[in-house]
Amino acid sequence: MAMRLFLALTLILLPAAAFGQAVEDEAHRVDRRQTEDLNRGVQRSVERRNAADAAKLARYRDAEAAYERQRAEWRRRVAACEDGDTRACDPY
Repeated sequence: MAMRLFLALTLILLPAAAFGQAVEDEAHRVDRRQTEDLNRGVQRSVERRNAADAAKLARYRDAEAAYERQRAEWRRRVAACEDGDTRACDPY
């Protein structure tokens, strides 16, 4: 008798549990889609920021290289002036 009652309750509750799981799964799917959408939006923002940072970094490196070229030229002129080349002693 107890076994039959257990089986009957199991058969009655099983579809209800499965339906509850399906509803929960749909809620999780909606949540997962929203999270994926948010993550894609954040990824696009990060990519835009990185592109802007890369452009700034490229400009900085170009300016740094130009400055180093100017310093090298100045050092060359100072060395030439110290070696007696009076033309190298003229200011720019």
